Amino acid sequence: MIKDNIFIFLALLVILIYGIIEYFYPGKYPFFGSAIGWLVALFIAINYLQKNRKDNQIAKKEELRKNLEIDAFREITKEIYKFSNLLSIISVYYISLKSQIHLYKKYPKIQKINKAKIDFEISQHSVSILNGISNFILVIESNEISIIEFDHLRKFIQFRTEDVKELILEFQKYFWKKTILPNKPTIEIDKKCDELANEIFTLQSYLFDYRIEIMNSLLGDIFNKEVPRRKPLDPQYKILIEVATKEEVEKEAKKREARYSKNNS
Repeated sequence: MIKDNIFIFLALLVILIYGIIEYFYPGKYPFFGSAIGWLVALFIAINYLQKNRKDNQIAKKEELRKNLEIDAFREITKEIYKFSNLLSIISVYYISLKSQIHLYKKYPKIQKINKAKIDFEISQHSVSILNGISNFILVIESNEISIIEFDHLRKFIQFRTEDVKELILEFQKYFWKKTILPNKPTIEIDKKCDELANEIFTLQSYLFDYRIEIMNSLLGDIFNKEVPRRKPLDPQYKILIEVATKEEVEKEAKKREARYSKNNS
């Protein structure tokens, strides 16, 4: 506190010393009054300039921080849209696959099922999702200092993406072994396609939630308002901040790390 107002402190000290001198030696040093006045004025002026300089530095620092936060939000949002669009394409694929199989059952002579082609397309989904989440994480880590408080949300999205990738790999194995015949029910395939599409849609929703959280954090104070969080119609579905608490995410991170170490030992 004294360090920040050192010249005010010196000015008060000089006044105090002058007061003591005048008390013990009244009128003996008349020139002190004028000198002390100028000295006090000088100390106050220096203190004002110092404080003004410090305030300007703080303002410039705050402006720089806000500019960096805006740039971070812009880059992350761009990557979120790219990743979300990729997930939409993959989700639609499994919905379309159901229709393709149903058409094959109904018109086996017209609609054909090329399992090799479908197997290749499914394998590409795994690669695309890994690339998507890698790019997403790379952009976040490039701007991590701005959004470090949301790191647990990023980890949760990463975990769910890994889960979706595993579901796709499981479906790929299942589909390749599955014998599809016109007169054979497809209830099981339909269920697996719906499960994949639903998991991918949920992941997209978490990406949307993440964007809302960083938007309100980085830009809320600029506009003095916040964007409302998503409100699922079905209570069984939760938003990102409800399912991705720091404690639970850290527990899951440790479990996954232990499992990864065990599998590679």
